[in-house]
Amino acid sequence: MVTITITGEKRWSDALLKADILKFESKSRLVLAPTGDTKVSGCSTTLVIMAGEIDIVDHAVITWDLDGSPGDPPELVYDPDTPAPNNMSVAAPGFNGTSFPGEGPWSQANPGGNAGAGHTGAKGTSGLNAPELQIFVGKVNQAFNDAITVNFKGQDGGRGGTGGKGGTGGNGQKGGASQAGDSWYDGDQCNREPGRGGNGGKGGNAGFPGLGGAGGNGGIIKVFATQQALGSVQTWNYIKKPGKGAPPGVPGQKGPGGAGGPQGDQNDPCPSRPEYAGTNGPAGLTMDQIDPNWNMNYAGKDGVEGDLSLDTIDVVPI
Repeated sequence: MVTITITGEKRWSDALLKADILKFESKSRLVLAPTGDTKVSGCSTTLVIMAGEIDIVDHAVITWDLDGSPGDPPELVYDPDTPAPNNMSVAAPGFNGTSFPGEGPWSQANPGGNAGAGHTGAKGTSGLNAPELQIFVGKVNQAFNDAITVNFKGQDGGRGGTGGKGGTGGNGQKGGASQAGDSWYDGDQCNREPGRGGNGGKGGNAGFPGLGGAGGNGGIIKVFATQQALGSVQTWNYIKKPGKGAPPGVPGQKGPGGAGGPQGDQNDPCPSRPEYAGTNGPAGLTMDQIDPNWNMNYAGKDGVEGDLSLDTIDVVPI
């Protein structure tokens, strides 16, 4: 007769757990998880429990935790109670607008170039789908109705990355200098007033936030019990909720507009024309201006609810 006793936390990576008697000690946990040298990719995503008899001292948990094997990055946490890791990346900024050096052509100097929008943030990590659990049991001994909690909830998604900052608009070019000449009747005269400075270029729009990671699907739980054990397994606490989609990342910042170019140099007897300076370029748009509902529109989707079925069998196939 094979008896398997779960004490404390027992990690189990095989697809099948088979015993004549499966005993859960007080507050014990059976976890479908990598063990020893088992890689995450090698851990089964289905657990089948076949037990002629299940004994629960008081309360126990059956759940999953598909991370923690040697060599895997520590930030990759895959279990029902820990969201997928947030994307901490920041997208590249937009390109800056072109600025023209020197004096521009008369009467209007060249404007600064418009800047590019910040790049879109990286997508968040999707939550892992919960595994599938099948239990075949002939007899249950328990002191409490909710003796076992089966937590096969889908994992929540991770937050998206940060959008890039909009580029800076290019500066307008300086206007051409005024020109004076000689007149036979009046000496020096102004032949050309100072040129107008170029307008500053528009700043780049804020980069879009990274999409939030989608939530994982809830687990598929199938329990096959004899008529004798059916009433007991019906009292267990089954969690098969989907994981929640994560919020989007932080949008980038808007880029500033370029400075307007100054008016051209003043040469006597030409007047000074400070009003001929170019206008500063407008700043880019914020994410709220681009899409007032971005918090909802770029959030990850929730996973799909899992499924639970309780069926009767005549005998346990062990």
